[in-house]
This record gives sequence, C-alpha cells and structure tokens, in this order.
Amino acid sequence: MAKSLTSLLNQIERLQKEASLIQSEVIDRIRKEIAKYHLTPEQLFGAAVGSGAKRAKPTRKSSTPRVAKYADQAGNSWGGVGKRPEWLRQALAAGKALEDFLVGGAGSQSVAATDAGKPASKRTRKAPSAAKPAVGRKTKATKRAAARKSSKARPRAAAAATSASE
Repeated sequence: MAKSLTSLLNQIERLQKEASLIQSEVIDRIRKEIAKYHLTPEQLFGAAVGSGAKRAKPTRKSSTPRVAKYADQAGNSWGGVGKRPEWLRQALAAGKALEDFLVGGAGSQSVAATDAGKPASKRTRKAPSAAKPAVGRKTKATKRAAARKSSKARPRAAAAATSASE
C-alpha cells in the first residue's frame, strides 16, 4: 500500500513538532537545574562559550607558572597577555579602572598575600638557570667518527712499530 505525498508530509510535520516539544521540555528542565545550582557556562563546558567559539587546541604547558599581573577579590587572575577575561571586562564596563586590579595595587588583594601560607619555594619564581655548555660531551656521531679515526690509525701505527723494531 503506497502512501500519498501529502500524508508523508503531514507525518513529517507532526514528528518535527513532537521533536521540538521534547527539546523545549529538556531545555526548560536544564535551565531550571542551572539556575538552581548557580552554574556558569565555564563550569558546564570548561571554556568560554560564545557565538562561533571553536574548541581550542591543546597547548604545551609551560614548565614555569605564569605570574598574575591582575587579580580581583573573587580569586580571578590574569597575566596581562592575550584577550582580557570576561570578569575584567565586566568590571571595567562597570566603571572600575584597570589599575584597581593590579596585583599589589590599591584596589586588589595581592596574589602574594594569598600565597602567604605556602613555602617560599612554592610562591616565588626561580630565575631560569643558564644552559650548561656542552664541553667534553660526546654525541653518538662524534663517538662514531672518533672510532673510525682510531681504527684507521691502528694499522699504520702497527706497521710503523714493526718497521721500527726491524
């Protein structure tokens, strides 16, 4: 039994409305839970969410931690490199000055003050050590070259020793 085109189109329309209704119910339930638990997009998705936001590629972590240049009372901090974070942009739009957030500045809690309970090795940055010179260090290539030279020199030395003894 063949179905008519109009009956198929009506069925598609009915199913699309049903799917839309289910989606809106799920969205409403999720929004209520987000409001109930005061969740932020960063907590839910792990990164800033915006129109056209792409997933960031994983980057290699630096061996030394970055020092915060700007911080607020809520514990947010920013090193001063790259795009300004949302918390700082909102504060600036509210009329605060960038200098209010300088670490150790008049308007902010110093990050050093939050590190007061940590051992000195954890709260201070060490200066990068100078690279050690490669004096006396032999690489595989230099070892191979030295072995070739010594193997070539042996027969001559042996010949010279036998001719000197004669």
